[in-house]
Amino acid sequence: MSNTNEDITEAMVPKTKGRPQQLSGSKSGPQRESWHRHLDYMLTMVGYCVGLGNLLRFPYICNRNGGGAFLIPFIVCLLVAGFPMFFLEAAMSQFSGKAVQQVWSFCPMFQGIGTGCVVLTFLYMPHYNLYLAWPIYYMVKSCSSVLPWTTCDNSWNTDLCVEDLTNVTHSSDGGATPSVNKVAERWENVTLAHSASEEFWQYNVLSISSGFDDVGSLQWHIVGCLFASNVLIFLSLINGIRSAGKVVYVTALLPYILLLSIFITTLLKPGATDGLLYFLVPDFTQLLDIQVWLEACLQVFFSLGPGWGMIGTAASYKKFHEPCLRDCLILSFISEGTSIFSGLVTFAVLGVMAQKTGVPIANVVSTGPGLGFVTYPEALAQLPLPQLWSFLFFLMLLMVGLDSEFMATEVVITALVDHYPQQLGKKRKLVTAGLCLTLFVLGIVFCTQGGPYMFQLMDWYEASLGPMVFCTVECVAVGCIYGIKQMVNDVEMMHGQRVSPCMKVLLVFVTPAILIIAFILTLLRYQPPTYGKYVFPGYASTIGWIIAVLPLLPVPVSMVMTVRKHMATNSLKKSLKLSLSPADDWLPADVRYRDEYRLHCLARRPTCISNIVDMFKQ
Repeated sequence: MSNTNEDITEAMVPKTKGRPQQLSGSKSGPQRESWHRHLDYMLTMVGYCVGLGNLLRFPYICNRNGGGAFLIPFIVCLLVAGFPMFFLEAAMSQFSGKAVQQVWSFCPMFQGIGTGCVVLTFLYMPHYNLYLAWPIYYMVKSCSSVLPWTTCDNSWNTDLCVEDLTNVTHSSDGGATPSVNKVAERWENVTLAHSASEEFWQYNVLSISSGFDDVGSLQWHIVGCLFASNVLIFLSLINGIRSAGKVVYVTALLPYILLLSIFITTLLKPGATDGLLYFLVPDFTQLLDIQVWLEACLQVFFSLGPGWGMIGTAASYKKFHEPCLRDCLILSFISEGTSIFSGLVTFAVLGVMAQKTGVPIANVVSTGPGLGFVTYPEALAQLPLPQLWSFLFFLMLLMVGLDSEFMATEVVITALVDHYPQQLGKKRKLVTAGLCLTLFVLGIVFCTQGGPYMFQLMDWYEASLGPMVFCTVECVAVGCIYGIKQMVNDVEMMHGQRVSPCMKVLLVFVTPAILIIAFILTLLRYQPPTYGKYVFPGYASTIGWIIAVLPLLPVPVSMVMTVRKHMATNSLKKSLKLSLSPADDWLPADVRYRDEYRLHCLARRPTCISNIVDMFKQ
């Protein structure tokens, strides 16, 4: 090539100050919808990244894996795996103005990855909506004169229910029986005592059946709350990202205010300091355990959420020249910083609870739904004005869940509208309503008495394969096939600044290597699903693996179809080359740069071999 990549990029960027001028030959066309303000995008992504996993899972994972020492592998994995993947997905979509499906036109052979992300997200949404329905139900019950999870004289309570844990110290066989708030535990040992909050969760909210085979009846109170959650999602997205960008000013910021309020109130109570020390005191010996590093990687990975299509979908609505690398860095650290802060809040609350009940902190530590719907309600009930604090806490959970669901819903809507622009482009409200109705109908099965077992099965398997496979292929496709040098030039075209050599090394070598290792270790350490003491039947694992594989199926199908389409007029070798080359519609989102981009980049595409050579020159 007569010009270097730097010369090419420089040639494509207009020299005038201010807004770039229309380049000669560029055709104006309908501009893609964009965020009204840059802050709308930032708050929406804060809401997406700061999910229930940050609040309900991270504190337990951190404490179990060395306390303060866990922050070392956690931050390392954030810097070398989480942040680079976040940047990669955001940069490719912002440059092209294309969402999760269409963005793969830079390498059409792997366009099935985009379809797989949509399938993965769609499968995830029906059962995730239960995380919205449960807080709504608890909010309603928080308005009672007496919180129902603090008493044992209700219709759902058993003879084993106790209101005051300090009065329960020994079982009939002489062994200690601290009332541990364990998630979804089936109390088959009749000598164990149950706290009132545990029985409210198990026997009123879930009304759980005897097992996976026993579907039972519908829990209409949860069905109603599920419908309400879908109505909230529809109203928030009724005008697309413009309306969602306004809602997040409440849903993204309110949880921080409420979390800070709970933290300050809790710090004034005895036992809070003990809880904080229990959380933060490091156990550096655990850093020698590979499992600790694996859990740190998985926590970062599933907290930031690459591989689902949501990062790219949100970035595709950004304006072309808005910062990308800076935004990704800020969002990554806000997300994981919130995880650490929520750990402080959680263990301060647990310390107060342990101090008042006389139960060791280790016996009140739980994760996931058990922390959010058993431990926290029980702890907040001991504060002054418990109805108010309980209502605010579950409002916070609802806001956090809504933010994540906004982007998940937007991924599917955008994929449909972008794929059928003529038919659905002006019917976005109808598409949103249809999707919300579909999600409600599909979610009803999780509102049965056997629904918690189905929920656990989906949660166990659904994201076990797809996200890591998708992210690994993304790194290889950009670094090896599209070319990391071309990707760097694309970013420079948007912002006028080059990506650092360190980031290029991470994207091409380090991040995919970490993802492959984490994926292999995850498979090697696989365990069949359980639900407390309940063990699922063998065929449930088969169903689970089918669910896990479904998002991957579009990948080979798309590869075959893409190559076959080109083979109608070309040889196999030529067809493979065309399938790995950018499509004609792979262009900058800003129409002012498209003609020069066609001339200097698409017309002179380097080969895959030269891209690989460039990788080792970085």
